[in-house]
Amino acid sequence: MTIKPIDPPTLHLHPAQLVDWLELVALFDPFRTARIDALAASLKQLAEEAEEDIGEADRVVERLVEGIENEIELREKHLGETYPYHLDEDAEELQLIEGWQDPKYAFYLVCLVTSHVTKSPILRTPPADGLLLRLRNEIFQILSTLAMAGLARGRAVTVGWPRRSGETITELMNRAAANGAGFSVRNPPGEYVAPAEKDGGIDVMAWTNELSPPPLTLFYGQTASGNNWPEKPVFEHARIFESSYLQDIMTGNRGHTTIIPFRVWDTRFWNAQNLLHRSLIDRLRLPPYAYTGLRQALEGMMVDEADHVENVVAWLNEYRAAALA
Repeated sequence: MTIKPIDPPTLHLHPAQLVDWLELVALFDPFRTARIDALAASLKQLAEEAEEDIGEADRVVERLVEGIENEIELREKHLGETYPYHLDEDAEELQLIEGWQDPKYAFYLVCLVTSHVTKSPILRTPPADGLLLRLRNEIFQILSTLAMAGLARGRAVTVGWPRRSGETITELMNRAAANGAGFSVRNPPGEYVAPAEKDGGIDVMAWTNELSPPPLTLFYGQTASGNNWPEKPVFEHARIFESSYLQDIMTGNRGHTTIIPFRVWDTRFWNAQNLLHRSLIDRLRLPPYAYTGLRQALEGMMVDEADHVENVVAWLNEYRAAALA
């Protein structure tokens, strides 16, 4: 099974990475299909070359195939209607859904590609140059803002720079306050704000939807689309942001989350990072939350970036075409 943008599978890949491999194959395949039996045959050949004991080689492959099936089931369970793949009844083919360009599916596919931008053992042709710049500065910000709105079941604003709206932070916070965020705005900002400050280290703010303020919870989010995401908890940035730009905050409950495109399969590491970051929105959580945020926007709720969701689909199409060229 040879697909130009993808490297061949190896025995060193975790079952979650092997599912990523299958998903990417299906994304690039003209028939939108990845054959699990063909992958198993390839892995068996590799195992037999690495193991003198044929029986042990068979057991290695059986464990990997079982792990693949379990991982697909886990993704289906977490992602629900936003998972753009279907496993056939015989568990032999993973198929990309025909309507994969619908935003509710594109959210997952963008996360899948983004998680393999750097140091990927799978993706040979990741986004580069202008495509990568747009992914970092625009596309993942759109997904993250929608996801934070979905998490809060409320409104959300894009704080991260560059801001499409062109608002200053003070103007943006005044708009948030006018839409029930539950605080007033320091104007001018605190005296310790750096003169060239653009976003105060905050990428998204969201809050629960109430008939009148205060919201039950005020959320701060930070986007982290690169492999250095463990180094970017948002809590300290939020503390300084509040003291610099906000006052008379009516809400005692604060939520802090880091939004990442990755599938973190190491349970111990995942739990430790949730403690450090307060919470994580990963690839299993982001698409359903983003789809909820989009539906809220379509119902008239203020959710920044919702009117640019078509850019997500356009980017995905452009990247796929570039990778296959």
